Amino acid sequence: MHLPPEGAHPVIYTLLVFAHIFTTMVAVGLNASYVIWIARGTRDAASLPFALRGVKFIDDYVANPCYLVGGATGALMIVMGKAVAPFLWVAIGLYVLAMALAYGVYTPLLSQQIRTLEARGADDAEYQALARRSNQVGAAMGVLVVIILALKIFEPPLW
Repeated sequence: MHLPPEGAHPVIYTLLVFAHIFTTMVAVGLNASYVIWIARGTRDAASLPFALRGVKFIDDYVANPCYLVGGATGALMIVMGKAVAPFLWVAIGLYVLAMALAYGVYTPLLSQQIRTLEARGADDAEYQALARRSNQVGAAMGVLVVIILALKIFEPPLW
């Protein structure tokens, strides 16, 4: 059980912990499903546009908003007095980097990938380059999220 910091309202703090864990679980789970969506779409050219638009919809309207709620609830727990150990500062920095990649790189790249697919098809060299970049950025964000998760679970003494 997560005990609230001294002076924090126990019910509100517990609800924040619940919302933090729940929303980040939803976001991470949905992000993990993108690999399945894209792999299935890649094997069947007719379903690739549907798969990419599905990933884009989930990313824009569920996963990324869940990450934002997770970040906001984490910040509120800190404001309520949660101790911030060095591992948590690293996790926060990685979270900021992941969100910058998500909104600044992955989302626009995925939009461009969908437009190029619809205009030129999956065999087009530009589409293939965009798909590779999108996969690379997605993999990098996935690694960041796994590191954040490991930091939060293991709480290593970093310094």
